[in-house]
Amino acid sequence: MREKNVKIIKVPRRNINENEHTAVHQQPERGEFVYVSTKRYVTDREADTIREAMMVGYVEMSQINLRIAKECLHAELEAQRTMERLVSGG
Repeated sequence: MREKNVKIIKVPRRNINENEHTAVHQQPERGEFVYVSTKRYVTDREADTIREAMMVGYVEMSQINLRIAKECLHAELEAQRTMERLVSGG
């Protein structure tokens, strides 16, 4: 006997409400309705996850850039003083 592969998922009410319009006007099968709702939820969730990861990455990179800028500030100031000295002849 073949065993059924059953998975239980929780879909937010927001996703169900978004797809109710489709269900009323097109009257899809229940399985298709659940599939569409689930697919949209997973797609939205993946996009949110990627967006959050990118935000964290940008914050981390900004901190690294700030640290590098602070470490190199003295070298920049020294180069500027040297150039001013050479240009002014002093």
